[in-house]
Amino acid sequence: MPASPIFRFDWTQTVTVPIRRVGERWECFYGGDVPVEQGALAELTIRTAEITDELFIARMTQTTKVKILEEGTPLMVALSDRSFPKKTPWPDVAPEDVPQGTTRFERIVIGPPEAKHPRTKAARLFIGPPESGGLWLRLKGLERSELTCSTVLMPDGLQSNSAVSLNHAFTLLSKTYETHRISNTGNVYRHCFYQESDDRWYPLDDLRTGVRAQSERTLINAAWSQIEQALGWRPVTEGRRKKK
Repeated sequence: MPASPIFRFDWTQTVTVPIRRVGERWECFYGGDVPVEQGALAELTIRTAEITDELFIARMTQTTKVKILEEGTPLMVALSDRSFPKKTPWPDVAPEDVPQGTTRFERIVIGPPEAKHPRTKAARLFIGPPESGGLWLRLKGLERSELTCSTVLMPDGLQSNSAVSLNHAFTLLSKTYETHRISNTGNVYRHCFYQESDDRWYPLDDLRTGVRAQSERTLINAAWSQIEQALGWRPVTEGRRKKK
């Protein structure tokens, strides 16, 4: 049988249930078992001070740093410009990936490192050699992530020709083209698109999902290694058995 898939939660409605550890099981804080189906998936939020295994804490809070795009890579930014002609062609983007209300796309480019802003957050988090530009994804555990960009080269016609981060770039574009908005911030994972070898443009969230999946595989492998070390032998499961 093939290996078990990497699960990602896709809930449309959830409920928060306070739970308490009682013996070898988790129970509802107000008493009794939690009435869920067999195999139900959930996320447990707990203070690290209450976790008894230091190695487990280290695995679940480890930081992954991955360079996902190189300097010079173009990105397309989805914007809601109410004055933009509707017949203007869009890049090749799957309709389900286009944020609601989008009317135009603007091209930006990942630029070189910026030495003039050493105290900016982007500079403090910069990962990699100083002579190299690019876009990095920094993932802590399986939850928190942030993008770090060297600089961003903006389109012609804007007051600023560069930005210090993708968030800064989106704000500059939004102030220029989304004049109807009160707030000029947005989710860059959903509004910024990169181009694959098939010439189609995909949201940066796809790259984040890929890095998360790889981190999950690393955690799974580490957990299996710990089990095998404790047992002194390697248990064989359906998910780990090779096909004959």
